[in-house]
Amino acid sequence: MIHQKGQKEEGFSLVELVVAIAVIGLLVVGVTSLFITIESTQRKTRLLETATRAGEKKIEELRNNHYNTLETDSVITFTDELPDTLPAPRTATVAVSEPTPGIKRVDVNIAYKDGRVDKEVALSSLIGVIGIGQ
Repeated sequence: MIHQKGQKEEGFSLVELVVAIAVIGLLVVGVTSLFITIESTQRKTRLLETATRAGEKKIEELRNNHYNTLETDSVITFTDELPDTLPAPRTATVAVSEPTPGIKRVDVNIAYKDGRVDKEVALSSLIGVIGIGQ
């Protein structure tokens, strides 16, 4: 390429183009990583919410039954009542105890596998002879 004196070159050099492409590439990788992290977090939150709602539903079901139907020191398994959206293997149990006469405590435990990580949701509630909230 022949240059004349006083004439400016227009356009970008090869080095400038390579640097610009590298910066854009880093931005794309960063944004993609952010989206992947957000999606993973939303999935984990959705699973936790599903397990928590299943436990709360079971507690409400037990509260709606009569107090005397809850056998002290018993364990109720309700794995088959869990939503299919919770990944297998999954388990769900309720342990019934009576810390004070007239009040029974129900401890709900739901476990499921999130990828290679074991997750667990534990909920507790008191159920009284004369009412739900006593």
